[in-house]
Amino acid sequence: MSQLILGPIVGGLNSTGANLWGRCDSGGVLHAWLGQQPDLSDASIVSNSLPLRHNDGYSGVAPLQNLSPNTHYHYTLGIEETPPDPAQGPYPGFTTFPEDGQEVSFNFAFGSCFLPKDAESGEIFKQVEIHRQNDKLRFWLLIGDQIYADDYKHNGLKRIAVNVEDYRQVYHYAWFRPCVQNLLANLPVFMTMDDHDVEDDWCWTDYARLQATIPCWNRFNRWREKRPVEERRFPRQRVLDGLQAYWEHQAMHGPHFINSPKLNPSGQYDFDSSGSFAYTFNYGAAAFFVLDTRSQRIKHWWKHMMLDEEQWQALEAWLLQVKDVYPVKFIVSSGAILYRWFFDIPADRWSGFLHDRKRLLDLLATNEITGVYILTGDLHTAHAVRAELYGPQGKSIPLWEFCSTPFAQNPKFITTLLYNPFRFQPMKGLKRLFTAAANNFGLVRVNFLPNGKPKVVFEVYGEDGSLLGKAGE
Repeated sequence: MSQLILGPIVGGLNSTGANLWGRCDSGGVLHAWLGQQPDLSDASIVSNSLPLRHNDGYSGVAPLQNLSPNTHYHYTLGIEETPPDPAQGPYPGFTTFPEDGQEVSFNFAFGSCFLPKDAESGEIFKQVEIHRQNDKLRFWLLIGDQIYADDYKHNGLKRIAVNVEDYRQVYHYAWFRPCVQNLLANLPVFMTMDDHDVEDDWCWTDYARLQATIPCWNRFNRWREKRPVEERRFPRQRVLDGLQAYWEHQAMHGPHFINSPKLNPSGQYDFDSSGSFAYTFNYGAAAFFVLDTRSQRIKHWWKHMMLDEEQWQALEAWLLQVKDVYPVKFIVSSGAILYRWFFDIPADRWSGFLHDRKRLLDLLATNEITGVYILTGDLHTAHAVRAELYGPQGKSIPLWEFCSTPFAQNPKFITTLLYNPFRFQPMKGLKRLFTAAANNFGLVRVNFLPNGKPKVVFEVYGEDGSLLGKAGE
């Protein structure tokens, strides 16, 4: 009989619904039982998934609807239709979001870059679990490099992932460990990709997105290490396989995409036309735009492009829509926007896409959009940066960037030493507030004060629970 091998995960949470995700080892149908008692003595089946298919890695979602806002539920997800045993409780749970626009204070966590070096890796998630309980975290954001498909020493394969089955095995290796499974079951999650979810520093090289590449030094190192030929090549099919596995494990349970990529005849997401994995969600009076900075990026010989025009138009429309409605706005980017350093040879972050960075900062300054906070990862060091943008009328517009990374990796002390603040015409006073070169996670506290002005504070915690840095207003 089919068994659940990954999950459950609570994804796509809002005030009235959620997506319960799981991956099995063979076919079947996922059944979601829901109740409000911790032992599920009051539970009933409220949703089923579509039949699980090999084409989707036997991953599926049971959607929950018609839930009550700001209400705590317990659940279980599995193949069997028999009622849950109360003696096996307490079962995992989640709390739905408040009604849209309601000014409710809340806390959430975020971070990126999980490279498990051994079976014991994941200590940082035990600290997240402590804060989940003590600080009543409402959700967390995983904003890139949830797996390292290209790291053959630590991906569980002992080779670089080169096909969809390889990618699926890497997800299982990274996520099967109890500290990860427990947290994913009890803390609703929103995800987006970065490069290692497919391949280190990969990008498209043509506007039709028919050809992709990886850095020449990656190819050289693999040749020097006598890696197999298929690991040195980077055909388009490898990109599609990596994105297929990303869909199965990360995007399937998330909110609806703003402009979903199309499917090819094989049922995989294709990129010879428009479409991205960008999406939005709201928590009360806070609005989130989760960028897709990977699947559309192009490095052509004469132009670099991170977002296509349709994602730009969606971001611009969203910013104007939320400008005066939501006092707190979060832009989630897998790569840093405001943090730059000397000798950044790969130029893989926004500093390597100057037109895109200028367009974003111009958009915020010209429209005088306040209350914007950038959440990012990737750098293997955490940081907080603050800047002042100036609008057409000279209005000062604070802009913050909070970075949390890595969950588990080799911290890069060099990025703290080579920090290189840049200049931009409508921006002044770019200031680094702190950096932290250690495995960490970020915690954001959003408080709506009686005077109506929100207070947003960013904290970074290490594997031993120590506070590594704090910033905000």
